[in-house]
Amino acid sequence: MTKKAMLMAIGLMVVLVWCVPPVLAADKVGFINLQRLVNESKMGKAARDDLLKLRKQKEDAVNKKGEDIKKLRDEINARGDKMSVQEKRDKLDVLQKAYKEYQRVVDDAREDIAREDKELVALILEKADPILKEVAKKNGFAVILKDPNAVGYLDPANDITTLVLTELNKK
Repeated sequence: MTKKAMLMAIGLMVVLVWCVPPVLAADKVGFINLQRLVNESKMGKAARDDLLKLRKQKEDAVNKKGEDIKKLRDEINARGDKMSVQEKRDKLDVLQKAYKEYQRVVDDAREDIAREDKELVALILEKADPILKEVAKKNGFAVILKDPNAVGYLDPANDITTLVLTELNKK
């Protein structure tokens, strides 16, 4: 190896060592399972019940619109041959508008449910954050990941979800 190549290699090693993120040097890295936190906390269970009620209401609205479309389609199919051209065209326009309204109701329902779900997770995280920090400090964790799926492997022994759940449920 030439002197120039050796100096470059040493320089590169120094830069790499200097740039190593503190996470890699941390004593203990833990993680929390957000889905468990939402599903198993008292707050999460109550909010899930509210979310299920909202979903039921939205499904009922979607089903009602779907029934209206089916009735209109059945009427056009049953009486289509007996209708005047103008009357059939008018019914088909009404059917098309009803279908567009149906699609809007479906899209709105999806958006409403997704928004409520995100708000639920955000609220639980907000309440759990101070507890998470307290549990991490008490147990000597330098870093806690909120998305363990972003890492290839984490030792299940470093999952502090149960500890955080226990404290969160006390409040």
